Amino acid sequence: MGVIRIVLICLVLFAAGCASNNDPSNWEEAIADGTLEENFMRSCREANAGGDLSASEAESYCGCAFDGLAERYAEDFDDFKDAEKRLRSDPNDIDPAVRELLRRCIPL
Repeated sequence: MGVIRIVLICLVLFAAGCASNNDPSNWEEAIADGTLEENFMRSCREANAGGDLSASEAESYCGCAFDGLAERYAEDFDDFKDAEKRLRSDPNDIDPAVRELLRRCIPL
């Protein structure tokens, strides 16, 4: 149960991080604004540290998760935005490849 909870929290936070970023149209705008990664990392650490993960494990997981998601959607920001919209309407609507990417980030 803990692994799925961590993955879902991460995806919801990634979606929320994008939503607070004044609707960028590409990765360059999202990164230049700086709030996407900052908001994601802060929220992810707060959501995961002290629960299933220690503070250092949460830091490692969140960094890995952000990097993995950014890499997964690097070529198609519109695909990222579509995935983010699906997650907002249904947090369980997770691409299996993305779920596996996040699962690999969880410290053993």
